[in-house]
Amino acid sequence: MYTFCEAITEDLLPPIRALVAHRLREKGYSQTQISNFLGKTQPLISHYLSNGREYWVSKLKSFGLELEVIESYVDTLSRDIISEPKAAIKTFNLMLKDFLKNGKICNIHKQKISSLKDCNICIEVFSQPTLSREKEFLLKKLEKAIKDIEESPYFVSIIPEVYVNIAASLENCRSFEDIATIPGRIVRVKNRAKALMPPEFGIISHLTKLLFEVKKIDPSINVVINIKYDKKLAHIVSTSNIYFIKTEHDIIYDEDDVINCIRKAIEKIGNVPKVVFDEGGFGLEPITYVFGNTIEETINLVLDLAKMYVLK
Repeated sequence: MYTFCEAITEDLLPPIRALVAHRLREKGYSQTQISNFLGKTQPLISHYLSNGREYWVSKLKSFGLELEVIESYVDTLSRDIISEPKAAIKTFNLMLKDFLKNGKICNIHKQKISSLKDCNICIEVFSQPTLSREKEFLLKKLEKAIKDIEESPYFVSIIPEVYVNIAASLENCRSFEDIATIPGRIVRVKNRAKALMPPEFGIISHLTKLLFEVKKIDPSINVVINIKYDKKLAHIVSTSNIYFIKTEHDIIYDEDDVINCIRKAIEKIGNVPKVVFDEGGFGLEPITYVFGNTIEETINLVLDLAKMYVLK
């Protein structure tokens, strides 16, 4: 029996891995380094590179995958494998979940076994459960915000190296299940912003945990988005009459430490500012966090900042 697991390991994984190898080669890494990054033998890496990039792209396109989707995942995986291997595993798992629930793995499976032409089991199993009207409404708002970001010619200029995510919660948020985020984040694709996947509820991410903590201080805060932090953006915020603070810390080891620092900084002033600057720590990129009561308000502020960042 040829299962969907075999479709993934035998047909989907090799082209994805090969394209990541090509991207790492473009970045100047040797075959030995790429072998270490991917956990595969050097002869296999040589095989991946000996076949041109278009050879591997054509294989994925034959399964019904769009070029833009392929490029998005390859870019993200290539970055994560170098800087944050755990994030690469998460990105890959989210990619598989996306392909399973959208029927992309089905295309591979059905090409191999014609008797499965009417099979929709993976789509049924991996699709999101039926949501409440309130959650559906919030997802629609978040999808509109993502579309506005993707259509902005300026937003790509404020995407940090760790990419962008948005967390938005129900007003009566009781758990992580009441917070929606973007699996896989918003990344750069051909100098524009692109969300790897549509938003979902219940994805536990850095911003999910941050928003949940901040809502304990001010339940009216329902949205947070992360963007880049540098001196230029800090100057724009500080000269634009936007309420902001900076976190204070000595040594930061992980994202949970960042959340604790932000929580303490907010508790110190007694309310939640529009913007929090965090200068990062060992292995952690400096980030700007933008908070808001509504998705529309928060995204409009971020898009304004992006425009000023480019035009000023």
